[in-house]
Amino acid sequence: MIVTAEQKYTRQTPTRLRLVAKAIRKLSVTDAMDQLRFINMRSARTMLDVMKQAVANATNTRNIPFDLLVIKDIVVNEGPQFKRIQPVSRGRAHAILKRTAHVRVVLESREPAVEEKSKDLQDEKAKKHDTIAVSPLKEKTDKTTMSVTKKPAVKKSVSKTSQQKTDKKVGK
Repeated sequence: MIVTAEQKYTRQTPTRLRLVAKAIRKLSVTDAMDQLRFINMRSARTMLDVMKQAVANATNTRNIPFDLLVIKDIVVNEGPQFKRIQPVSRGRAHAILKRTAHVRVVLESREPAVEEKSKDLQDEKAKKHDTIAVSPLKEKTDKTTMSVTKKPAVKKSVSKTSQQKTDKKVGK
């Protein structure tokens, strides 16, 4: 099952939120929450809040156990920008953009039944292999072997180059 939680108009830049989102993407919810508690950024706190919202949605509305939740996707989009001015010298003003972001966390539940079924199938296959009688194999009398011969190592001769001596003296 897929569960989502979204927080809109967060007063943080999307680039800073994306740094944190990249760190926890494709983790289980327990691992992601542990990571977020130790990341020393303001955006980690925001991401943790959205994660808690998604977990609450999953456990309260869909009755999915907390241990089975995995982060499927985290999307951080840009929101509207608040435009402000910064007064500077000579009566001028520079523009300041106060950026906002929309954060969406998508959680997915792992199915424990699939793992149990695969274990049961493996147990049944193992039982079948134990009950089958194995006849001894006939040994081959003709054994073919391949002989590998190594090529002799080639030594490269190093020729010494002599420098020509000059009788000319360099003057100052």
